[in-house]
Amino acid sequence: MFKSLVYKEWLKLRWIFVGLAIINCLAVINIYFDLANTFKSFSANVVVGQYQFYEVVYYSDIKYVVLLTGLILGIFQFFPEMNQSRLKLTFHLPVNESKLMFQMTSIIVILLISIFLVDTLILSIVSLKFLPREFFENMLTTTLPWYIGSICAYLWIVIIFIEPNWVKRIISVLIAAGFVNLFYSGVGYSKYNPSILFFVLVAIVCGTVYFLSAYNFKRGIC
Repeated sequence: MFKSLVYKEWLKLRWIFVGLAIINCLAVINIYFDLANTFKSFSANVVVGQYQFYEVVYYSDIKYVVLLTGLILGIFQFFPEMNQSRLKLTFHLPVNESKLMFQMTSIIVILLISIFLVDTLILSIVSLKFLPREFFENMLTTTLPWYIGSICAYLWIVIIFIEPNWVKRIISVLIAAGFVNLFYSGVGYSKYNPSILFFVLVAIVCGTVYFLSAYNFKRGIC
């Protein structure tokens, strides 16, 4: 059953996934060229000193690319499911709706993590090539909430799509905006360090809400 579900989701989303993976890679490559041009124009001491003093987040271009990656995958996964009533048919299978939802969302979470691991690998190489190690460490702690926030945004897209009540759906949009904004509101590197565990807990909470929406959707509860 799960293999069939994976195959179905992969057929539906494979080109979206490939396109988003390419966009993420291009965004990171653009960061590399920006840094390379900066170090060609100015001495390394000047660049490093300026980056440290002003806490320059030289990889900020990836911030909203990551967010859009989660949102777009969520939309393309669940818009056809709802528009063509596929999810209703899926929920008629002899499997608990919570288990089905977990399987469907876990597929996308794995795809998102795979994209983010590639982003992090390339950013790590770029950071270690041009800058001292502390910039690399700051990059890891600053981008981690962005990646978690993208997964959280994806889960809220799922909640919004499958919520059968329009009032609750609008409320969910407002709550989602507030929650997701938490992951992207930090200014400067290392600002997130004390809050990493908090972000993980927020994501776990968001990850449990969609089970209630799935329960309501299957039973038509408004």
